[in-house]
Amino acid sequence: MTTWMDRENLDVKPTIHIPGYKFRTIIPYGDVLYDPHLCNWVAPDGSVPICDVGGQPRNSVFDPHHGHGAIWWLRPDDSLEPAVPWGHVHLGMPMFPRRAPVSFGHWAGHFLILAQLHPGRPGAHWDHVIHKWDGWSDQFEIFAILPRNNSAQGEGIPSALIPGEFGPEGTEYEGSYFCTALRNNTIYRIHGNGRADSHVILDGADNPSLLPRAFCFGSDDIFPDYPEVRGKMIVGGVPNTNFTATGDDNKGRVVGQEVAFHVIENGRCAPEPFHVGNRMLAFPTRGSADFGPLSNTLLYTDHGSIMQSQSIRDFVAYPHDAQILYRSEDGSLQPFITGLRGGRNDFQFAGNRLLITNWGKSYSTGEFHEADGAIWEVTYDPAAA
Repeated sequence: MTTWMDRENLDVKPTIHIPGYKFRTIIPYGDVLYDPHLCNWVAPDGSVPICDVGGQPRNSVFDPHHGHGAIWWLRPDDSLEPAVPWGHVHLGMPMFPRRAPVSFGHWAGHFLILAQLHPGRPGAHWDHVIHKWDGWSDQFEIFAILPRNNSAQGEGIPSALIPGEFGPEGTEYEGSYFCTALRNNTIYRIHGNGRADSHVILDGADNPSLLPRAFCFGSDDIFPDYPEVRGKMIVGGVPNTNFTATGDDNKGRVVGQEVAFHVIENGRCAPEPFHVGNRMLAFPTRGSADFGPLSNTLLYTDHGSIMQSQSIRDFVAYPHDAQILYRSEDGSLQPFITGLRGGRNDFQFAGNRLLITNWGKSYSTGEFHEADGAIWEVTYDPAAA
């Protein structure tokens, strides 16, 4: 019997372009992870919450009438412990937890989690909500319901969410969380009292038509070549494209890797982008202080040529063309690690460990219900340099 693992190249042997760095697998393929991705926080003891879109209590048979997904603790000793287990995530699924800062008021320190209302591919195209998690309970609470709106795209339905950020302190956005919905081309604002509203609609009416694949606020780390955008709201979108397009109109599965970055001010999106490039330029991480030659250096993850959101359960093997880049002293982006499996690779530092999660094929939007997620680690060893 041929399995999904027989059809994929899961022997990940990346090339590291700077001497002294070591790569190893922490959680292998075929274990318990389906679509793992990282949060924005590390616990004081070094534990890291890992969110997973996939998994059900009875994983041998996918039940479309139940929710899926979980949150795990990755401990410093590489063990995985369930935090919010399979079957504890309501009827939808969780993704992209973000820990709230002090400016979020009463719920500071809690995590906001984007979530489907219903599981599977139908749920990925339907209304979404925001869950709240205190970081210790074994279940979520509903925090906010994203409202439908009058967007000319996607019938105004808030679905297919892209992770956002909390507004920077000292700006007009302080005290709120922002995320984007691909189906109705909308940036949503979630307030500390649980109210959510449509902040900007990018449907081609009052603002340019943009499929919002990335969202961030400018800073010294994000777009350092553009000091004029510091503190400003930025959306990275694919022009004149919509989430529900089919056939030749959807521009292929790679749509959204390269985006046009626009500044948003006073509820209006600048008609001309200030930069065009890989959407992950909006989500860099900075090397820890003890990460060898790349200490305090900006790193970027490039997901590769195939997105994780394939719409069918296909057996096309993912290429190993994902990579980690770093920003050199002259400002150019240079390869640090190449030859990683594609899909979606999130990364985050936990002390001197660079953790990388490989999402692989999509459990929810792709209906690929196999444990093809993994976690890798990169560390620096001076003796090997």
